[in-house]
Amino acid sequence: MAHLVSNPTLHTLEEAARLTGAPVATLKADDAANVAGAAAVLRARADALGLDAAARADAGRWYTAVARYGGASAPEVARLYADAVYDLLSAGFTARTPAGETITVAARPVNPDRGALANARDLDQPENRTLAAAAVDYPGATWVPASTANYAVSDRPASDAIDRIVIHVTQGSYAGTISWFQNPAAQVSAHYVVRSSDGAITQMVREKDRAWHAGNSDYNHHSIGIEHEGYVDDASWFTDAMYRSSAALVRSIAARYGIPKDRSHIVGHYQVPGSDHTDPGPYWDWNTYMQYVTGGSGTGNPYTPEQVCGAGYSVIDSAALGTAGTVYLLYNSGNGNNCVVTLKKTSLGTATTTSAYLEVQGKTRVTDSGNYGYYAGRYRRPRRTNA
Repeated sequence: MAHLVSNPTLHTLEEAARLTGAPVATLKADDAANVAGAAAVLRARADALGLDAAARADAGRWYTAVARYGGASAPEVARLYADAVYDLLSAGFTARTPAGETITVAARPVNPDRGALANARDLDQPENRTLAAAAVDYPGATWVPASTANYAVSDRPASDAIDRIVIHVTQGSYAGTISWFQNPAAQVSAHYVVRSSDGAITQMVREKDRAWHAGNSDYNHHSIGIEHEGYVDDASWFTDAMYRSSAALVRSIAARYGIPKDRSHIVGHYQVPGSDHTDPGPYWDWNTYMQYVTGGSGTGNPYTPEQVCGAGYSVIDSAALGTAGTVYLLYNSGNGNNCVVTLKKTSLGTATTTSAYLEVQGKTRVTDSGNYGYYAGRYRRPRRTNA
């Protein structure tokens, strides 16, 4: 499905119905109609931007239209949404539809024309993740605040003990969910949102405050809510990268508040009393997830270099830093960029001094050095670099 939705700010379902003549009910239920409707809405965005036939033939020129299609309320989130689409185009991907059909899209390197969004914060860059570091409770998370209309300011755990964690599935995209939680009309939020492709984490509500995620006042008072990108009826969204990253987050939360790492305290939304939700759904692998949470095969660093640098990057060199960690140099053949990242091996989940640098020939070295729980780096620059 192409993420056609209906809410106070993203009327793409209604717009698709108007553009295609298909009923809203058909757009919701029929995959082909949904994709055709999404294409019509995206074309409308391109027309509004004045893209002529020649411009439309260049995939890179669609960037702003794609960003607008995402419906983000802030430029940095619009860029996050569009960059995710272009990363997938560059790397190629295979996905499974709810009906079980497998769809493969070959890699197609594209040079995106970001226009005005080139000046928007790139939330995937470490220097931007730390701009509001004081607001982040979990090292490595990106801070994008939810609207103050969508949560209650509190003083937990002094005011209310935090004794459980609720697992959710977004029923939508990562960037779209972030944008929705920023909309004051939503009246909902979660503390964290986890991306499917690489396990990237955005924090939107401070843990001390009460996010409105559970649909139960008692649970909102005493829990942390974690949203996971995807759909309850499509197992392909629940990647190992997502499980490992989310489990590492849960371990950190549990350690800080003394929450037992068991299924009585780490619950699905469907288990919340009075809830009519079914997430995370029948395809969420609780056994694997809880193994990662409790130690099992997830005792090491939950991140890989490829997950940190993003789609399309492969390791081309590495060097051990004693027993403390390993620095990796990666290359993306789709866009010609290198990426460098240092992964920790000790004190995982605890903020300790960690650094990485990337030096392009003829340019100033860039260094990411700070107190991180799992890794430093993720700098991306054109090839011919030294790590």
